[in-house]
Amino acid sequence: MLNLSSWRNFLYVLPAVLVYAVFLLFPLLASLGISFTEWDGTSLPVFSGISNYMRMFSDPVFWIALGNNAILMLFYTLLPIGVGLLLCSFLYDTRNNNERSVLRILFFLPYIMPMAVLGVVWRWLYNPVFGPIDQILRAIGLPQLALSWLGDFTWALPAVGLVATWYFFGFCLVLFMAGLQRMDPSLLEAADLDGSSRRQKFMRITLPGLRPELRIALLLTVIASLKAFDLVYVMTQGGPGTSTMVTNIFMYKQGFDLHYFGYASSVAVFSMIIVLGINYLIHLALKERY
Repeated sequence: MLNLSSWRNFLYVLPAVLVYAVFLLFPLLASLGISFTEWDGTSLPVFSGISNYMRMFSDPVFWIALGNNAILMLFYTLLPIGVGLLLCSFLYDTRNNNERSVLRILFFLPYIMPMAVLGVVWRWLYNPVFGPIDQILRAIGLPQLALSWLGDFTWALPAVGLVATWYFFGFCLVLFMAGLQRMDPSLLEAADLDGSSRRQKFMRITLPGLRPELRIALLLTVIASLKAFDLVYVMTQGGPGTSTMVTNIFMYKQGFDLHYFGYASSVAVFSMIIVLGINYLIHLALKERY
């Protein structure tokens, strides 16, 4: 039996539970159910079993989109974390606290802006006619490097990915700086007394000490790479061709452009399973060992 205090506590969390159920749990369960139907969004859904999933696994465009998501992990996850670690080490050795604070704020600024806004700005920067990037390349005598970045089948995806790297590395930097401030400085002092090199201190003290921050950075950036939509859609809409097609844009086009909502829901469910699986592997790889 629940006592009065338990009922009172339940009433406190009830609004949050209702919001979660209406905007997250119910759409998730609805997508799972719709993924087993053929539905155009207007007529009644018709149960079709696992036909949508069979169609998805045999669709070459879906696998191209999934492969592009995997490539984007390099720009959303590995590069931001690598750049964040390098800059974190540099700023941590900076003795001037004011200089360190200013640099940290400047590097973090892109992260506070909406990705869609950054996409519009960088689409202008990449413009082959009046974009500053190509104009600078022509001005310094490198016209052969002035490309139609977002219209090139080879360079479109890296061009979008570099914007994501620029967006996320400031977040990783601030996260790692907070982790360094949490660490005991006597460990590094003892390593200095033992004659350890900078590389040895980083690999044996700093990096293991940043394991909780690394886990958070990996989880958030991997999720962002797998659910990439707004930045890619604003900059290229998945083109040219399918060179920047990702699973969320593929799902959007199948659902809202072609009205294959059952098929789009199956893509959404499979993408969710991939996110959960990768996050579980990251948790296992970086969990605390006592």
